Amino acid sequence: MTGALHRTGSTTLVGTSPPLPGYLVAATARSISVRVDDGTWTFHRADVLDITRWDAAAAQGSCEGRPVLVRVRSGATADFTRRRRVEVTDRPLTLSPDQSPARGDDELRELTEIWARGLDLTSQPGVGGATMTCCQTRSHRGSDDGIACDSLD
Repeated sequence: MTGALHRTGSTTLVGTSPPLPGYLVAATARSISVRVDDGTWTFHRADVLDITRWDAAAAQGSCEGRPVLVRVRSGATADFTRRRRVEVTDRPLTLSPDQSPARGDDELRELTEIWARGLDLTSQPGVGGATMTCCQTRSHRGSDDGIACDSLD
């Protein structure tokens, strides 16, 4: 969701995670809402242990709301809301399912590793050797087309 944030100072709060960096966009007696890159977190006020100023983001001044670091108690529940573009169609409003791997991706990856081992090549990403590449397209009518290949880097 957001970049890594290292704890400052020497105090450690037991039972909490690192603070959530974001922008405080709403606060009531019952809840607070913090906007992050991917959406907005809403926490019950009783679950929030600490809200501190986030000086690194204050210098950038790139978002609405006050830049804050929010520390939440262990076991807290929260709502997460994401913005989506809505287009009017003749069908009911739905969310698309998460993309699944193309059929055969796992088998192709295994075959690539076997092929690479036979040639004494590494198949680790970022290291010169053998890699597997695939591309998949999906149409609105449900057909899937794909291409996959092994390559030497």
